[in-house]
Amino acid sequence: VMCLATKKTAARLHKTMADLSTYCPEKKRPDKYGLPANFTVLSEMGEVANAMLDAKVLSVIKRYEECIDYIHMSDQYSGPRLQEDTQPTKLPEVKKVLLFGFNVPGMGRVSAETMEEMRPLLQLVFYCVDKVRRFKLSKEAKQKSDRNRLKVEEEFLKTTHAQRQEAAQLKREERRRVEKERIMNEEDPDKQRKWEEREHRRELKRRTPKMKQLKVKTL
Repeated sequence: VMCLATKKTAARLHKTMADLSTYCPEKKRPDKYGLPANFTVLSEMGEVANAMLDAKVLSVIKRYEECIDYIHMSDQYSGPRLQEDTQPTKLPEVKKVLLFGFNVPGMGRVSAETMEEMRPLLQLVFYCVDKVRRFKLSKEAKQKSDRNRLKVEEEFLKTTHAQRQEAAQLKREERRRVEKERIMNEEDPDKQRKWEEREHRRELKRRTPKMKQLKVKTL
């Protein structure tokens, strides 16, 4: 997962896109890669950025600095982040993408001359597609990448497990509330007393810490 973007766009994408916010927690300085100062690099693996931002790519970026908004490559792309109040039941489907955002001069009226001038940007797209297709992570980076993806999956399972437990608890409380309301409406003091005693025992049992039993064998 990697993204090269202008600082303003990088901040927006890092906040809104699920893969970038998950796998690229840190923003890298542009001078580290020989980029113009108004760019920011978001990269899961340093060797990916080093490989992709070679001399040919950098020369096009510097020449068309005003036209390039972002270049986003990812094997974990799932679109925008889910809202905080959304509780997904399964991991989002991901896909491999290579996205380019260009600022084309002309305010919607692009002349043939402008398109011809921007031909190197189109060539950059095909160059990057071919470069990504041929790129292979080192053994160490591949292992780190696999660990990152496994960690995301484990965190998701922990979250959904806690959510399921909370939902089950709410259902149990709702059933007890309905049962209590029904018992109280029957105007049967004996039944009400027995229900309250049962609930009291249940509450005591819930609050009592569980003790481990040790079995001792006699000789």
